[in-house]
Amino acid sequence: MEPNNGNRELLVTRSLSVGYKSSYSNITLLTGLNLEIQKGEIISLMGPNGCGKSTLIRTLTGLISPIDGVIIIEGKNISEMPSSVKAELMGVVLTEPVFEKNLTVYDIVSMGRYRYSGWLGQIDTTDKQVIDEAISQVGLKKKVHNRLSELSDGEKQRALIAKVLTQDVDLIILDEPTSFLDLPNRMELLILLKKLAHKMGKGILLSTHELNLAMQISDKIWLIDRQGNLNRTLPEELILSDILDKTFGNDHINFLPQTASFELVPSNNYQIYVKGKGILVTSVSRMIKRLGFIHSEDEKTSNMIIETKEGSFKSIDNGKEQIYFSLESLQEFLLTKANE
Repeated sequence: MEPNNGNRELLVTRSLSVGYKSSYSNITLLTGLNLEIQKGEIISLMGPNGCGKSTLIRTLTGLISPIDGVIIIEGKNISEMPSSVKAELMGVVLTEPVFEKNLTVYDIVSMGRYRYSGWLGQIDTTDKQVIDEAISQVGLKKKVHNRLSELSDGEKQRALIAKVLTQDVDLIILDEPTSFLDLPNRMELLILLKKLAHKMGKGILLSTHELNLAMQISDKIWLIDRQGNLNRTLPEELILSDILDKTFGNDHINFLPQTASFELVPSNNYQIYVKGKGILVTSVSRMIKRLGFIHSEDEKTSNMIIETKEGSFKSIDNGKEQIYFSLESLQEFLLTKANE
């Protein structure tokens, strides 16, 4: 399916404020939001814990009411929609969905077709084709008859996404879909979501803590900073700014634009220069930073030099040379140096 080149806006907010309402007062977390999600794009929503990510997700999906402002989905005000209409326009995957453990993959996925099955809830040939195609798209054909209790966390998430696909909606919103998944499953799930956006024209918004992976698959980043501002930007623009460091950095870690990653702040003023070529230099440099030393870029001003050669490492410390035949023995030496 090719992305639709017509009207691309799926969701728009106008002067939206989100938070919690009570009989005594309103607690506003985010305010003045003018956002949009378009067909064919994947957006990652990120920010520190407690900043309002899940509240924003639940507000955009109509699960809680906004403090102020409006949410428009395909030209319709979400506050005026019954649940049945929302299901026709939007697919939602929450962090902890509740299903009976004896349900099979097919049972879960087929739930997405209920709005098409009439008041008797009967699934026809067309429904079955849609269900089979969705299961195939998420790579669960071999698990179609497995019960929920027999699936891994990654497979459960794939089943939920297949359910959303059977709804045949253009807008998909997910709240931390990679929670509790191991690294390969996190990567596979995000690659799947990217494919749904770029190949099938879906508009996808997901909240996530996976900064590194999100930067690789997202067309846009929505980052909520510590001041409660929602910054909308490209991943590359975010890397070039200082927003990531101000939002997530502290006395112990900081964000380095050169590597697009967070690194530990050195706990030791001792500077070490690594000499050599290839992957060994990279490995020793990582060890130096991990142990709290400063990785020096200048051999002349460094306190120590470590030369890497295939099968051995040599430290030159105040004119004293010493040879190590494994990374482990080199680490033992550096640990001793760190404690001096």
